[in-house]
Amino acid sequence: MSTDPTIVFLHGLGETRQAWASVIQQLPEFTSCCVDVLDAGRHSGGWSLDEASDQIVETLAGQVHLVGLSLGAVIALNIAVRHPEKVTSLLVSAPQYKPPRTLMRLQSLVMRILPERLVCPPETSKPEVLAVLKAVTDLDLSAGLASIGVPTRVVCGSKDKANLPAARATARLIPHACLDIIAGAGHQWHQTHPELFAATLKTHLAN
Repeated sequence: MSTDPTIVFLHGLGETRQAWASVIQQLPEFTSCCVDVLDAGRHSGGWSLDEASDQIVETLAGQVHLVGLSLGAVIALNIAVRHPEKVTSLLVSAPQYKPPRTLMRLQSLVMRILPERLVCPPETSKPEVLAVLKAVTDLDLSAGLASIGVPTRVVCGSKDKANLPAARATARLIPHACLDIIAGAGHQWHQTHPELFAATLKTHLAN
């Protein structure tokens, strides 16, 4: 697989582009950039997954390697389904293609109860975060995943119990996808284990 295309990093809900800084530091030989996924999908009625995906694609000069975690993984999968011509490869961590309603209700409840400073990244309000959760509550990418034809690696921390079932199912639904369960890692292992995340990405790009 060519490493010439840019690596585009898509962060999770409650994070900013800075969440990828430590991973990118481990990848000086690659051209990369980070996208603010909340800005991309904002509109007057809330937030839209398809609009976020389409707006991100509009900023891409050519084909890219997409790397996403959590919400970023959902967006990466959606881009690969909607705009396959733009994607060279995918690495998605803790993806959800059809989120369990119980999990979404729990996340929304936590967001409503906790102080804004604890659950929202800088310059993002609680209503904006809740709008994203509402937008993905009825998400179902099941049918589209079978159309993804680029090299795909699905990863998930072994301690990320809430997302392990979806990660395994995502890898089954995407033709020829690889699945890596990262021993001892949690949901945000790109921040707690940046060297390991970078090494996993390098392995993916080298295959």
